Amino acid sequence: MLDASVALKWFLPELLSSSAERLLNGFLKSKLNLHAPDLLLLETANALWKRSALGHGLSSADVQAIYRDLVTIPLNFDGSEQLAGAALDLAISQKHSVYDAGYCALAVNLDCELITADSALVSKLAGNLPFVRHLSTFNL
Repeated sequence: MLDASVALKWFLPELLSSSAERLLNGFLKSKLNLHAPDLLLLETANALWKRSALGHGLSSADVQAIYRDLVTIPLNFDGSEQLAGAALDLAISQKHSVYDAGYCALAVNLDCELITADSALVSKLAGNLPFVRHLSTFNL
């Protein structure tokens, strides 16, 4: 499964975008399953809006086009309402945001790895939650 930091790299030329694209291509070629909590849609929309609002090279039209493209990718989305309790428990135990803990809770439920491009998240959580992996370490 993946978080918003990886999904954004499918559309924005950033460090590790090619790794994110390999992950997406593997999914589209049925070499792996990709899950995410439905929160990913809000997080990516917010990150895109923020880049546009702060003048970081994306127009409103760019943001809307990227979001439209994102929602056409047939990711397996899991409902946040089913993850909220477990996410809150993880957030409390790990002293980290409920939003990131939601991704972790889904990874626990699915017994899979969480692939993220968020180095700070990996640094903070991977010691206690070894299924949290940085995108740079994922090979297909």
